[in-house]
Amino acid sequence: MTENTIRTVKVQKIIDECKDVKTLVFNMKISMNENYIIPKPGQFVMVWVPGIDEVPMSLSGCDTDGNWSITVKNVGESTNAMYNLNIGDYIGVRGPLGNHFKLINLSLKEIYLIGGGIGMAPLKFLSNQLTKMNIKHTIIEGVKIENDIMFKDYFQEAITSISEVHYCTDDGSYGIKGVISDIFKEMLNKFNKNDLSNLVVYSCGPEIMLYKLFQICQEHKIEFYASLERIMRCGCGLCGLCTLDPLGLLVCKDGPIFNSDMLKKIEDFGKFKRDFTGYKIPLM
Repeated sequence: MTENTIRTVKVQKIIDECKDVKTLVFNMKISMNENYIIPKPGQFVMVWVPGIDEVPMSLSGCDTDGNWSITVKNVGESTNAMYNLNIGDYIGVRGPLGNHFKLINLSLKEIYLIGGGIGMAPLKFLSNQLTKMNIKHTIIEGVKIENDIMFKDYFQEAITSISEVHYCTDDGSYGIKGVISDIFKEMLNKFNKNDLSNLVVYSCGPEIMLYKLFQICQEHKIEFYASLERIMRCGCGLCGLCTLDPLGLLVCKDGPIFNSDMLKKIEDFGKFKRDFTGYKIPLM
């Protein structure tokens, strides 16, 4: 059995995060037995609900007892089926899949975790990992309105005195008013130009937001990592729906995490994605 083996697991806990968003917790250690693989922040799983196609979901958490979590926003047929699950219901889970956020020499870095909407899910997992390692980091969460803020209670309890969280909303209903890329750019003003090379940004969210953050980081020579989202039917490199031109990289196998060096070679980044037929369509 490998990470591509689908395992049937029981939903053990459900957490209401905010409007139309829930976190589902299930145990993978029991089902995997001696083949248990510990996931890393940034990886994803393919999730199947009976009667619904498999869909990719970022992992939003994992503990030492083998409890994994995914955070679901009710936006379509598959996510609606997951959103309406109850404790005790069964789902199929395949993974962990893909690569993960690279954590190298972070004690020497100024670390930013920047997410928009449901993109906060893998960043919550990453924040938890950094906190366990006692590594200082700053979180910036951006949403449209206050009711969309995720993990506020979790961060309030989990973030230590050496780390901090900033919230921004498009309408100013909570936290700082403005879009996340503009807020981050303003925060850079507190750094001397020579210190910007010590920054590293980990990000996930709407790709237009990621592209704007990427441009800012390129301008200031800041190390940048982004988690990209694409339609996937297989999660293992067969269907080709997550292909990125012109390099032919696959989000499911070569990603979902890409660094600055790779992103600047990907012409699709911030511009195009593929639909369920494989046809390329604009992101905007």
